[in-house]
Amino acid sequence: MTSTLLIQLSEQLSSQAEIITDFTEYENYCHDATIETGQPSALIFAYDEDDICQVVNFCIAHKITLVPRGAGTGLSGGAVPQDGAIVLSLEKMTALRFDERQKVAFAQTGVITKTILNEAKKLNLFYPPDPASYDESTIGGNVAENAGGLKCVKYGVTKDYVLGIKAITMNGEIIKTGLYNHKAGFDFTELFIGSEGTLVIITEIALKLIDIPETGETILTAFDKPKDAAQTVADIRMQGITPIVLEFLDGDAAACSNSYERNDALDNVAAILLIESESTDSEAIESICRKNNCSYLNREDDPIKVETLWKVRRNLSKAVKEMSIVRISEDVAVPISKFPLLVEFVADMNKNSNLRINSFGHAGDGNLHVNFMGQTGSDNEIKQIEIEIKTLLQKAIELGGTLSGEHGIGLAKKRFLSMEFDDNCLDYMKRVKCTFDDSALLNPNKIFPKYTRI
Repeated sequence: MTSTLLIQLSEQLSSQAEIITDFTEYENYCHDATIETGQPSALIFAYDEDDICQVVNFCIAHKITLVPRGAGTGLSGGAVPQDGAIVLSLEKMTALRFDERQKVAFAQTGVITKTILNEAKKLNLFYPPDPASYDESTIGGNVAENAGGLKCVKYGVTKDYVLGIKAITMNGEIIKTGLYNHKAGFDFTELFIGSEGTLVIITEIALKLIDIPETGETILTAFDKPKDAAQTVADIRMQGITPIVLEFLDGDAAACSNSYERNDALDNVAAILLIESESTDSEAIESICRKNNCSYLNREDDPIKVETLWKVRRNLSKAVKEMSIVRISEDVAVPISKFPLLVEFVADMNKNSNLRINSFGHAGDGNLHVNFMGQTGSDNEIKQIEIEIKTLLQKAIELGGTLSGEHGIGLAKKRFLSMEFDDNCLDYMKRVKCTFDDSALLNPNKIFPKYTRI
């Protein structure tokens, strides 16, 4: 891309918009939270919808691929640019307003998720989805990936709170769905949620808020066998109890976290559950934990002490990064009844592999995250990780599950998509992609193993 073309584009953008071509200080925009990387030709910070439309029209006119980006916290490679692409950063679009009476937030795509939670709380309102990266991820990225969160078992995931979307199509036109469009016809809202930035460029989202719920108790419990912990998860859900939070860490993940900030009570445990419940359910949950041979159990309702209990979960990501040269985190989900089998399978993988493999996740809805940790980062080690990942995904499908609980497909899992979907289904997905992006320039080569215009 010539400097002359970029000068022409800059003249069409708002005075605030920035175009970056020297990536010396912007290396982060060449990748997301995966190990995938690319070398874009330019990075553009958009400040309004008109900026986006101008960039889209420019890319169409000059046949340049375009990759929209939020905070880059994704774990699927969805924001990784192709070489030569333009990266369109939406992080500067941060307007946020509330309709307190209707209990709705209107957030531009670059608003940080935690900001929505904090600002809603000032109005005695609550936005439940809270992915682990909620203090740095953008709401646009959450919608694009249909992010979950710790409270998803009780309150649902991002899609359950999206009332409408404003977006820019690859024709440079604004499209409105749901609350933004009161006309009869197809509602594309759910189609755009989880589309991983491949159909449209999201600019604003209308979000449902709820009243702040009462705080219950938090239970930290440990087990000597991971299968017992997983069975506890299944038993809690099968008895009709829906905790606010139900998080699982296997023994190796617990050891990682405990090495970061030690808790003697959690030394040498095989698995941990962190449960936030309504007070009326706490006795029943404790009874289930003890029936399944828990070796340690602590119930707290004091907010300060509760924060101490949660350190074991919150420290995990930092600990894993410190203890490995390379880490790839994959997420799968299975029916609750099959969750114990999946946990046991991952524990066996760890025993039989040269890699360090551990698991954690939102156990209440069968969503398990698996860390594959290497100590050299060599090509052989990366190949071994890829083999182990394929084994995990095959097992999840065998158990009636899905390839991704919340991270998405992106680059990381596109070669495995045929495990879950047949050719006919994949063909119709591609047709939807072509309807919204017949130029094949918007975030291409994501999700599908092969993508050509149909």
